[in-house]
Amino acid sequence: MKRMGIALLVIGLIGFVWASSQRSGYNSVEGALKSTFSSSERSKKEGFETARWVALGAAVVGLALVVAPGKRG
Repeated sequence: MKRMGIALLVIGLIGFVWASSQRSGYNSVEGALKSTFSSSERSKKEGFETARWVALGAAVVGLALVVAPGKRG
């Protein structure tokens, strides 16, 4: 369980950083205008926001699997 926890933690953190970097493009004036007037850009922005939270959740589950003692026997 510890290996799986470490893998989830790493994947979750990498996914969070990647999704945050993709979403940060929408914080500029140009990105805000694009997401205001284009429904496809708005859905991309919301998709990256959802991906951030899913990745963060995976990292938290991974951390719990690493910290919590495994059941032996």
